[in-house]
Amino acid sequence: MTLTDKLDLLLNERGLNKSQLSALSGVPYTTIASLYEKGAENAKRSTLLSLARCLNVSLDYLADDSVCDPNAQILASAGHFDPSRLTPEGRERYEEYIEFLAEKFTKESAK
Repeated sequence: MTLTDKLDLLLNERGLNKSQLSALSGVPYTTIASLYEKGAENAKRSTLLSLARCLNVSLDYLADDSVCDPNAQILASAGHFDPSRLTPEGRERYEEYIEFLAEKFTKESAK
């Protein structure tokens, strides 16, 4: 799945358009449009990182065409965080927080 395929999927899931993505992510609309027109091969890492953080997906999920697992989207903004470094209590709290976020912000719970 390509970057633009993933962007389309994520935008659709969140009820956003490219203009709204631009406003939320701080990435200029022309840059986002260019990703669609010219492809993502020459996209700046900072652009992809801003989009990934805005959409709460990992940079790997967004940028790597071979990563198609939706579970790779969990807490992208913590992409450089290694939860295995936590104490057992910290790991438990971390997992509880992820579950809380998933329940609070999934489409099913928003209804």
